[in-house]
Amino acid sequence: MSLKYTLRKGDEGQEVKRLQNNLPIAADGKFGSKTEAAVRDYQQHNGLVVDGLAGKNTLDALGINVTPAVDISSWNGVVDFNKMKNAGCTAAWIKITEGTTHQNPGFQKKFDDARAAGFMVGAYHFGRPDTSPNDPKDWEKEATNFLLQLDKAGCHRGDLVPVLDVEKGMKTDDNHNVDWCLNWLNLVGKETKSTPLVYSARWAWQLFIMKADMDKQEELSKYPLWLASYNDGVEPKRKTKLWDTWEVWQYTGSGAIEGVKGRVDLNWIAGEQLCKLRV
Repeated sequence: MSLKYTLRKGDEGQEVKRLQNNLPIAADGKFGSKTEAAVRDYQQHNGLVVDGLAGKNTLDALGINVTPAVDISSWNGVVDFNKMKNAGCTAAWIKITEGTTHQNPGFQKKFDDARAAGFMVGAYHFGRPDTSPNDPKDWEKEATNFLLQLDKAGCHRGDLVPVLDVEKGMKTDDNHNVDWCLNWLNLVGKETKSTPLVYSARWAWQLFIMKADMDKQEELSKYPLWLASYNDGVEPKRKTKLWDTWEVWQYTGSGAIEGVKGRVDLNWIAGEQLCKLRV
């Protein structure tokens, strides 16, 4: 599977709009003839191949670094990060915890190997707001589990920000789910001096979030989104009504890349790369 993100005539979406803003031309998020002409003109005046396509070289020259990334867990087994790097991927989120007590087997070696290979690396937690709904401190116990393991893995400037995976929750209490997530995100954000990502998908939003009070949802939407939407192209098709933009897009759960045996999740980090820890 190709790790090349290329914008071309006919494409639409937030990265097209970012491209237009950097040329600059009118930014409507639609790659039409005027955008193609502006790309060609930019390429001609900056020593690039003049083809009207905004691929890696053109996007990089414009400061729009759409970055490939993987997310992995013990399910992926032993990972060769050097081979993955040679294949063009240098960013990885690694699952380290789930619930209040589970630590994902082998996460420490993955962190060590990824760092040794020069990867940007980050950690994610699979949240379980559904397991102890009557415990008002359940979110804190899960956040503590995550932070203790993150401390072992290391948390440094330039790492990818922490992630809360929201794919579980109480099907009968969306307010509980959102409150739980907000508490977890707030604590982890304070402890890591970061703005964590929310990983989710439209189906999960519909099951666990959509019926929550709007003020709670709006507060959740202030956290950047890592959206799972399995489709081709340059923009996720299965969006929620809560987030206007995506910070990371998981475009397949059955990708293939050197260094990982079997299927692997593949992602694009949006062009501004706001996913790095800054302290």
